[in-house]
Formats: sequence, structure tokens, C-alpha cells
Amino acid sequence: MRLITEVRALWVRHRQPIVRMAVGGALMIPAATMMAGGHLDSLYQADVRGGGMALERSAASDEVARAWSERMMERERELVVASFAKEFDIPVSLAGTIHKAALEAKIPPKMAFGLVQAESSFRTRAVSPVGAVGLTQVMPATARWLVPGTTRADLMNTETNLRIGFSYLRQLIDQYDGDEKLALTAYNRGPGTVSRVMRQGRDPDNGYADKVLTGRSDMHVRLMNARFGRSRG
Repeated sequence: MRLITEVRALWVRHRQPIVRMAVGGALMIPAATMMAGGHLDSLYQADVRGGGMALERSAASDEVARAWSERMMERERELVVASFAKEFDIPVSLAGTIHKAALEAKIPPKMAFGLVQAESSFRTRAVSPVGAVGLTQVMPATARWLVPGTTRADLMNTETNLRIGFSYLRQLIDQYDGDEKLALTAYNRGPGTVSRVMRQGRDPDNGYADKVLTGRSDMHVRLMNARFGRSRG
């Protein structure tokens, strides 16, 4: 509340012209999240008891608030992407692409990065002995089932591969009523195998889900990195 009061007082002193909002920048930055959260009225309207004055929220003030909010959210996204890039030792550009695709597919970003690490060690052109392709190691047949007309060459494209792989994982999460570990196990072993094992009264868990969710590099990943000279192109 103290922060809101200080911001309001600063706004009153510098509202004409609007560009003087820069004077209050230091206070407006931490307040930007509250603006985005629906507290715009409390920042731009003053209701002084006993016949005081109410500040009108102008189109210009709306634009300033929106700009601050958008910049703060973009800065937060940049920091998150940089953090993932450092954690998994990959280029920031690739981290940004994975992060964006995860959000679009409504996959938790941490899970998305863990899956790509486990499947391909972030090698965009990885191909498994059984024919799974790219960062998320999608089988061409699965890709065609999800997106008719998808070719093997299409799966070599980073954005296409991530979109299809994460969409498949999202479908599995929904299929298993939000059970992420079971969905990840099905991603690795196949939903048919998982269903059969469960019908037999056995646990289908093979350790894959834990590896993805912890994002922990195992010996296989380290050997792949060494073999391919840490190249991910």
C-alpha cells in the first residue's frame, strides 16, 4: 500500500506532460506487475474523502501503463530464457524457441527442456536407430497422425519438431487426466505399452519421467555430448 501511495503522489506531480512519467521510473517498475494484475484503477484514480478530487484516467496514461507492463513481462521472459540456456548449456536462441513452443502447447517449460534433453541432448538433427527425428524425437508416423502431410524433412525443422512433439505430449497429459509422469512414460514407451502394462496390474514407470522432470543429465546424455563434440546443429 505504501508503494501505491508513493506512485500515486508521483503521478499527481508529474502527470502533465505524460512523458514526465520517466521521473517516477524507479517506483513505477516494481508497480508494473500490479498494473498488469488489474490494479490500474488504484494507481490512476484518487478518491479523497470529504469532497476531494478524482484523477481521470486518460488514454495516454493507459498507454504508459500498458507499455510498462509489456516491457516488464518481456524482460521477465528474457531472464527466464537466459536461465534455461545457462542451466542446460545451450544457445539463448534455441532456449527461446523451446520456451515459446512450450508455452504455446501449454507444457511447463521445465518439463519441455527436460524432455528435449532426454530425447536428443538438444541436437536438432538427431535421428534414432528406430527412425525418431529431431529435438523431441518424434516418429514420422506419429507426426503424420497428429498433423497429416508432415514429412520426415519437416521434422528436421526446429519449430515444426517442437510444435508437434509438445502437442503430442500435451495430448498424452490430457489423456491421462493431468498425470504428467504417466504421460511422459507413455511418450517414451508408447501409450499402447503403458495401457497394456497397467491392465496387467503392473507399474509402467521406467525412470524416464523422473529424468525429464528433474532435468538431470545422465551418463547417456554426457556420452552423446562427447561423441558429437557438444554440437547441436
